[in-house]
Order: sequence, then structure tokens, then C-alpha cells
Amino acid sequence: MQTLAYLGSPTQWFILAIICLVVFGASRLPEIARNLGKSLGILRKAKRDFEQELMNAEQPSPTESQKDNSPEAEAQAARNTTAATDKKQD
Repeated sequence: MQTLAYLGSPTQWFILAIICLVVFGASRLPEIARNLGKSLGILRKAKRDFEQELMNAEQPSPTESQKDNSPEAEAQAARNTTAATDKKQD
């Protein structure tokens, strides 16, 4: 219950809601709340991406024994082999 002490009393929330209604108007409050929600989503995504970048930076790069067997890597290797064969034929 200690964490709820920081949220304020219901009276304070009611006064804050009245002030918001007076300052912004009832028609703009849903738009403001929607934009605030979108902003928080963007911040969370940026935080998650940043943490992922940090995790990737901490991992060591793969060595020759840890060869990349993804389809993209195999396709690139095939292109490199084809290019080398074409150069030898010239």
C-alpha cells in the first residue's frame, strides 16, 4: 500500500480532472489521451530496441566454427561462388 501513497488522493485526481476539462475542453481530451498513448507506445518501442541493441553488442561475433546457416547467408554464398566462377571463365 506504500506505492499507492504516491498516486494522491481521489480529491486531488478530481481537481486535476476539472482543471483539464477547463483548460483543454471536453472535445479535445480524448484526442490528447490518444496522442499521449501513442507517444508512450513509441517510447516503449524505442526503449525495447535500445535494450536489444545493447544485448546484441554484448554478444561476441560469430567465429568460423559458428557459421551462419540462414537462407540469406546461403544465397549470398551461392552468389559469391557464381561470381568467382564467372571471373575464372573470363
